[in-house]
Order: sequence, then structure tokens, then C-alpha cells
Amino acid sequence: VGRMLDAVADGQKIYWICPLVEESEEIKLMSAEDRFASLKPLFGDRIGLVHGRMKGPEKDEAMRAFKQGETRILIATTVIEVGVDVPDATIMVIEHAERFGLAQLHQLRGRVGRGDIK
Repeated sequence: VGRMLDAVADGQKIYWICPLVEESEEIKLMSAEDRFASLKPLFGDRIGLVHGRMKGPEKDEAMRAFKQGETRILIATTVIEVGVDVPDATIMVIEHAERFGLAQLHQLRGRVGRGDIK
């Protein structure tokens, strides 16, 4: 989290990927909604949330805010796997990467490192 604070202060953007949208009784993993709630006190309005159960306009607004720099950290599920281009996103945290397939991880990896900052 310390590196994230530094990166946000430097104007970088961060994806934080979670395998679940909401808490599950069967699977004991941190959900996107819970992760968002846990990081919101640290990052305030600089953090956003997007997942597949959100309505289209909500998702679009969350993505727009991230792309425009209104939010610097986007907590997401694999909904951002394809069709998202935010060149100044330089860091990606993938919680429980073992829950994703290789193709998904490859697609997710392609979301960062597109801009000038490496």
C-alpha cells in the first residue's frame, strides 16, 4: 500500500483486480466490494470500483473517472480484461492470481505499461 500511495502521488494509476464481486460463503476471498471498502479510508475520492454486476452507466462513469484521472485506483473484476485503454495505468495488483486462467492473466497484464512510464 505504501508503494501505491507513492505512485498515486506521482500521478500514476493503479488497477486492483479481485476474483469476486461480492463476499461468498463458499469461497473465502476478498471481494471487489470489500477491497474497495477497506481501501476507501486510505485513498478517499481517489479510488473507484467497477464490476460486471454494475449497470452500464455506472460502469461507464467509473471507467471515465479513472481514465480522466479523477480516480487513481480502480478496484475491479475481470470486466476490465478487454477493451480498456488507460495508458498511464502502471501498476496492477491481482488478488489470488491462482483463481484466474493464463489467458485472463495475459489479458489483464496488457492493461498496464502502455504509456511512457515503465
